[in-house]
Amino acid sequence: MAIDQSNMLRALDGFPDQCKNALSLPKGMVAGKEVSSIIVCGMGGSAVGGDLLKAFAATTKLPVFVVRDYSLPKFVDEYGLVFAVSYSGNTEETLSAFEEAKQRKAQIIGITSGGKLAQECEKVIRIPSGIQPRAALGYVFFPMVGVLYNSGLLEVANDELNEMLSLLRKQDAIKEEAQQIAATMAGKIPVIYASEALAPVAMRWKTQINENAKHQAFYSIFSEMNHNEIACFPNIEKKKFVSILIRDKHDNPRIQKRMDVCKEIMEETTDVIEVNVKGDGFLARAFSTIYLGDYASYYLALKYRIDPTPVEVIEGLKRRIVG
Repeated sequence: MAIDQSNMLRALDGFPDQCKNALSLPKGMVAGKEVSSIIVCGMGGSAVGGDLLKAFAATTKLPVFVVRDYSLPKFVDEYGLVFAVSYSGNTEETLSAFEEAKQRKAQIIGITSGGKLAQECEKVIRIPSGIQPRAALGYVFFPMVGVLYNSGLLEVANDELNEMLSLLRKQDAIKEEAQQIAATMAGKIPVIYASEALAPVAMRWKTQINENAKHQAFYSIFSEMNHNEIACFPNIEKKKFVSILIRDKHDNPRIQKRMDVCKEIMEETTDVIEVNVKGDGFLARAFSTIYLGDYASYYLALKYRIDPTPVEVIEGLKRRIVG
């Protein structure tokens, strides 16, 4: 019997087209007035989309905040642009923050495939339904980018988008590398490390391993981990963990040096996988590395003979907390 019964592979293979199609969804959608801050309300993959937006918009003067909670920060007012992002439209934390945003008279744009959010939000970007929320990263991220671009709040170069799409379409090479990574991860607990700039990428790897392979994983950030976590490596049970270093030539040279030294320390007690980030623009670097991690988590699920699509524990939790 096939392991991938719901055909997660089809969703993964369709990711480049998803990103391209998502770019056209916010056509004509703009912020209504002056904007002093951007707030992304979401959970899971929707929140990771917010983290990526924050990293991508780091060159702008507008602060971006990601809310993984029922409530908004106190500073949010009528000049806050709130993206309420929920693939299903029924994520209770996001709906709670959305209601609070309405009370604060914030500018709100919903991004959803339906549900209560689509019914109650005045300005909505509808995204296609029928896939797992975690497989819809392009659909939840690029509409936000489009709105900000349309509103004159964010610069997006066609060359950067084209570079990203070109890298994503090199699927044979990505799959081959992903299978090698999955083979090394199998039977161990992965810990993913990246610079602060690519923290959303490391977190995405972690959460995809959790949901697709149903396996424990962690992530940590350079150079913060040099001030705490690195101290544990001499006492790690040999071969119980695997360290994954996401290496980016655009990282600060001191971060690159720290990774070099930490690799030597880590190799004394763990296997180390080095992932060399490809591309020059942020979107190409972030999304191609995310894509590699998505496939690696898929192949890891197959190695464990686990269907990557169902997340029965998460669904069961939701049922148990109703009311």
